[in-house]
Amino acid sequence: MAKRILDELKWHPAKSLSEVEITYVHRGAPGDEITISGEEIIALEKSFFVVHRGGQETRIPYHRIREIRRGDEVLYRKRTTL
Repeated sequence: MAKRILDELKWHPAKSLSEVEITYVHRGAPGDEITISGEEIIALEKSFFVVHRGGQETRIPYHRIREIRRGDEVLYRKRTTL
């Protein structure tokens, strides 16, 4: 589901990845998550997306995405199990 949303943002002529923020699991970061701008995504692959930050490219599996937001609108939120 998250990949489909990112694909649509990238390829739809009236939408843009730069409009969104993506929060994903990042072990060791405060709260074990990090939020990036969609502008930092340089590629969408089959199983992961590629982020360019701090001069490095990092591959992030889609299953780590917790949330995709455009301003106050939540486009995707991962369901949590109790």
